Amino acid sequence: MGTVVLIGGALQADNRAVFASILEHCGPRIGIFTTASSHPAQSWEGNAAMFRAQGFDPQHIGITLENAASLAHDPAVLRQMESCSGFFFAGGDQRRITQALQGTPVLALLRRRFTEGAGVAGSSAGTAVMADPMIAGGSSLDTWLGEGDTLSLQPGLGLVRKVQVDQHFLAWGRFGRLMRAVEQVGVELGVGVDENTALVVPERGPWEVVGASHVAFLERTPALWQVSLLAQGDCYDPALGEFLIHLGRSPMTEPDPELKNLVSTDVFGPRILPWLLTRLVQSPDPAALGLSFRAGLEDSFSARGVRVRFFKSPETRGYDGPSAPGARYSVVRVGLALEAIQVHVEPGA
Repeated sequence: MGTVVLIGGALQADNRAVFASILEHCGPRIGIFTTASSHPAQSWEGNAAMFRAQGFDPQHIGITLENAASLAHDPAVLRQMESCSGFFFAGGDQRRITQALQGTPVLALLRRRFTEGAGVAGSSAGTAVMADPMIAGGSSLDTWLGEGDTLSLQPGLGLVRKVQVDQHFLAWGRFGRLMRAVEQVGVELGVGVDENTALVVPERGPWEVVGASHVAFLERTPALWQVSLLAQGDCYDPALGEFLIHLGRSPMTEPDPELKNLVSTDVFGPRILPWLLTRLVQSPDPAALGLSFRAGLEDSFSARGVRVRFFKSPETRGYDGPSAPGARYSVVRVGLALEAIQVHVEPGA
């Protein structure tokens, strides 16, 4: 089997660490699928420029929803793919990928090449499609309220197994929908990859975090949920279920007395999760609180929402390290409990 490189989206052209991982595992002659994009020509132009600047020889696998009936069966496309050392799925809408490729010779060839050891990378939609089922849509709050933009699961490519995958994870506050996806699929682990960051998933051995931000790990046990944030150089060993923190980071032992009463009223907001978790592990407090609900325009209103309690467990650890080239802090196994609430707001006296 090849290695899968899961990128959370918004990959920057100067992110040498992530491109180096793609080069290592996918090779220089990389076939780029722009199938997910509603503007595939523009997607190809931008991605080709980025990959060439990093020493690749990119090849355009130009299959779209509109031409898949012919190109996904075209012997010339299959020969082009045979000449590639690995593959990359660019961003857009992951449903376009599966709708265009399912049941085609192109997908059969991709699976064979992956089985033979070719690496496959994806960014944004290209990461979401790696799981099966894949997360096809939904927001965290709506998913838990059961109305509006709720979780959608659809068939994916299944190149990563026994784990649910989400992307743009911290930037778009998606831990609520990933929790629900893990529950519905019946797995015990979800990974949420943030923007400009990658999780490298080999067939065997530890999974490594590479890039500018974090990868979140949501572990579901019969007793509780736990959430961890790993940064550049940190690893997760799926065989042992252990987190391996980079030696450049040191355990945090002295609490900061200024970090008390940690509360967020927008817990599914952009990057609120790392804000809360990294402060909680430095705080003398045992727990932090997050809320999310829909506000009304009227002076007084009642609204449905959720309350999230983050709490330290015997396994909770925090680590501090250099801020470059990736995120500074790593957090291991903070407990997590989410419940529905009713919020009542009245004007003050």
